[in-house]
Amino acid sequence: MGWWCLVLVSLVMSGTSVAAQPSVVTGPGYFEGRWAFLDEDCKASTNWTMISGGNFVSEDLVGTWTWQEGELVLSLNDLAVDEETGEAGGRFRMDGPVNIVDQDRFDFTIAPDVYQMQRCPG
Repeated sequence: MGWWCLVLVSLVMSGTSVAAQPSVVTGPGYFEGRWAFLDEDCKASTNWTMISGGNFVSEDLVGTWTWQEGELVLSLNDLAVDEETGEAGGRFRMDGPVNIVDQDRFDFTIAPDVYQMQRCPG
């Protein structure tokens, strides 16, 4: 008998059950809330806030977000003024597939970039 069998037998004998990890349900509700880039603090002004109903707010960005067929779609308006040229930002769209890492982390791919996001505490 292998060592794993001994572990299983001891778990069964002690009444301990082995539960499977619950899967993360992906839908629009998953994205609602505040998100920060993985390498930044949640207090940073660059956080993304995705509000129920589809509104998106960040430091210099406003717009909308939707979850469509496995892709996150951001339609944004850049409010910042370019420091070098003085030109105002404009409208743009970011859309791409999402890899859900867990309940509090996802990777958003806009080739060739991958935005690694972490959920900020409420």
